[in-house]
Amino acid sequence: MVFATIFNGCTDETVQNAYSRYPANFVFRQCATVPQMKAALGGSPGSFFTVRATADNKYIITSNDDLSNPYTYQRDALDQKMLYLCRSGFIIGTPALSSSLEAYDLACPNCFRSSISRPLTFETRTLLRCSRCYCAYSLNDAQGILVEGESKAKVLERYHVAFDGMNNLSVTN
Repeated sequence: MVFATIFNGCTDETVQNAYSRYPANFVFRQCATVPQMKAALGGSPGSFFTVRATADNKYIITSNDDLSNPYTYQRDALDQKMLYLCRSGFIIGTPALSSSLEAYDLACPNCFRSSISRPLTFETRTLLRCSRCYCAYSLNDAQGILVEGESKAKVLERYHVAFDGMNNLSVTN
């Protein structure tokens, strides 16, 4: 009986709390054609890329390994029918101390608490910083934890992510 009680304490509620309560949606069908995605989707520890949508129906995809060389993808008619939903964009990749693919919102969670959607930027390969509140978040583990700054938002907003190993990526919540 004690075993059942302990086992039940580690079920859906713990897993559910690891992910954001905010809705998110991103579907991308061309991963094999984007060099900025390959290392992160291939499971290379510490490799990430960001995805931001523009008003003129493009995705800007930037690798943390080469911030000066973003890839611009023109969304086709099918892409435009798929809902793109997030606050500032997405951060997708494999944490340095984990082998699982993770997805986070690019918005600073501290600023978003004040209804400000300020995107984070890479300061180092696995450290993101907000230019407004100066909070810094680490991508070394799967949590996306706050490592510098005063904030009640201790982690990045995390989303469910799936990659089929070939060409198709989806981020949902």
